[in-house]
Amino acid sequence: MFRERPVFGGLASRQVGHRDLVAHSVAVLTPSLSALGTGMVLPTVVGPGFWISTLLGFGLAFVLALVFDEFASRFNAPGSLYAYAAKGLGASVALVVGVSLVLGYAALAGFGLTGAARRIQAAWTATGGDTPPDLVGWTLVLALTLVCGWMIHRGISRSSRAVLVIEAMSLAMLALIGVVWLRRYGVPGFDVLSLDGADPGRIFAGAALIATLTVAFESCAALGLETGRPLRTVPAAMRTSLLVCGGAFLAANLIGTVHSGRDSSSDWRWFNIGDEVSRPDAAVLVVLALSMIALALSASTALSRLLFSFAREGIVWPGLGRTNPQGVPVAATWSALALALAGPLAASAAARSVALAPGELLQATTLIMCVSYGCAAAALIPFLISLDELRPRSAVLALTGLGGVGAVTWHWVTRPEPGVSHLALALLGGVVALGLAWRLALARRAPHRSRRLGAHQEALAGDVALAAYDGGGDGLR
Repeated sequence: MFRERPVFGGLASRQVGHRDLVAHSVAVLTPSLSALGTGMVLPTVVGPGFWISTLLGFGLAFVLALVFDEFASRFNAPGSLYAYAAKGLGASVALVVGVSLVLGYAALAGFGLTGAARRIQAAWTATGGDTPPDLVGWTLVLALTLVCGWMIHRGISRSSRAVLVIEAMSLAMLALIGVVWLRRYGVPGFDVLSLDGADPGRIFAGAALIATLTVAFESCAALGLETGRPLRTVPAAMRTSLLVCGGAFLAANLIGTVHSGRDSSSDWRWFNIGDEVSRPDAAVLVVLALSMIALALSASTALSRLLFSFAREGIVWPGLGRTNPQGVPVAATWSALALALAGPLAASAAARSVALAPGELLQATTLIMCVSYGCAAAALIPFLISLDELRPRSAVLALTGLGGVGAVTWHWVTRPEPGVSHLALALLGGVVALGLAWRLALARRAPHRSRRLGAHQEALAGDVALAAYDGGGDGLR
């Protein structure tokens, strides 16, 4: 008898290992960039209790990871949060979450491309070269886009391994800078942990800021179909990446107590602070540029798998669901990269800074990602009820995650910078409107498809999933 072709068939299976999957999430979190920037500056900005901000920010992300574990350990789908929302809250919420993920991943990829171009130019000037004209920056962005497309086109095993190598270099560079600073400025004492004079408002603001640095850590779930033992590997990769990045960030906090990293963050000098020409710092900028390329590569890959999922479920152009012999959805990949360029292109058309606009868009997109996380957390309880597996621990995790992202969202909406807040609210309104319009269009033209969203991968009960961990079930391990 002929077997029915799987809905998500065509992707390269069992090509991504556990370390590669962890590297994907680490690349999206860019620990070297956040540690050398916000990490070292946080003690100066927050003051006493900075370490509580770090623990709260990464703690919220870890709670969300445990929430997503409840989904990822029971079924495997390239739609990640979109599929999670569909399982628990239905098609309307799922499509809103899907639109928000498209915007969020595209903003991350665009931020990575422009950030890499800026650091390559800064590395050139750090070696004594003249400041390149704006045309060079655009040329670099386009060239890096082609490089990312070429790497993804070669296959997920090669692109994910490249990300692993880059992030290993990035963390090694971060450790080297930490050793140099400790030898130069001394080792922090236990007094830096004192809470004398701590301001709860500043501590919460710092925690909200750090929580936004962890957005998209769940994107590794989009590679689940290409991973060996996904029901075990995907949840473990989410948790491990947060532990790695949280540890690096906290270490940067402590180093920032012996010498403020404010000047280093603004001037991009860590070895020879204040010097216009510094070849060691040029090398650091090259590594940071590679890390930003890894960010763009990982975010674009996750976005391409999301578009692939949409196509295979029949809710967008079917061509996005076609794969090449290497198991790569080619049309979805180049569509993802085109979406990544939308932010810089819009900034150029509006005569704004191409370099800064993707960062502003990313800040505004953070609110939308927080809302998506809240939807996924809210979906957990009805999802587990449908399986008759709701437990007090799972309910507490869902409610804690929902409350945490609600607090972070409120902070972003009421923050004193109205420009970003207004842009975020406008984007959120647009995302909700587009998602609901998409749902209405599907209900009219393809009602059977709208009812089947997220239903192509059957969720396993907890005891069945545990059996799959131990070797049962083709395609589960």
